[in-house]
Amino acid sequence: MEDKERREAIKWHVAGATVLHKGKFDNLNIPQNEKELDKAFVEKFVLPFYNNIGTIGINVELLSRETRSIFDEIDAEVVESLLSYFNWRTRIVGAYFAAIKNIKELEDLIGMLLLKSEVAYTGKVYCMALAEFNNQKSIDFLNQYLDYYLTQKDLWFDQIDAMAALAYLDKLNSTKEFNKHLSKWSDFISDKESLSLTQAIISFEKNMIALNEIKKHIS
Repeated sequence: MEDKERREAIKWHVAGATVLHKGKFDNLNIPQNEKELDKAFVEKFVLPFYNNIGTIGINVELLSRETRSIFDEIDAEVVESLLSYFNWRTRIVGAYFAAIKNIKELEDLIGMLLLKSEVAYTGKVYCMALAEFNNQKSIDFLNQYLDYYLTQKDLWFDQIDAMAALAYLDKLNSTKEFNKHLSKWSDFISDKESLSLTQAIISFEKNMIALNEIKKHIS
């Protein structure tokens, strides 16, 4: 591998692109912010949040305090800048902010980011944002994701979080979207260990409760 290719590979890995894959959703047109984000922007909107959102259940107080301090500055433009930058840290924060402020105008972007699955660590929070929006479009994105990725047995991505999101929404909406995927799920996990769907569903619901506790604290 030449030096330029090696540097590019390292850059992608640091951004969270730990598994490079081509598939059904490659041609989705997602806006890409090619410019480096301003240092002050990153220090305000990214650094206090990105490492705590994945464990939101134990960070309600911290995230409430940090979110409250900049709440009025969080808008669609800020969130789109975060989501369109190719890095898992910015994207996880962007999805969290979209859920906290209910910025549904970016629902398509979040749904497409889930479908493309370009970077690691973000899928669970995309699923949380879609679950918080709780409309037919968000449910459709989750179903599309599972319809495809449960057939990709070599891609161990965020299938379990999408399943948990549908289970959560079924409980809220008295629907049966989750059941549509059980057969494919059983096949998907047939060669995998340590995937407890029951535990994932419980954990996802706790995360959604924590998310809504934060919303109450800052309202």
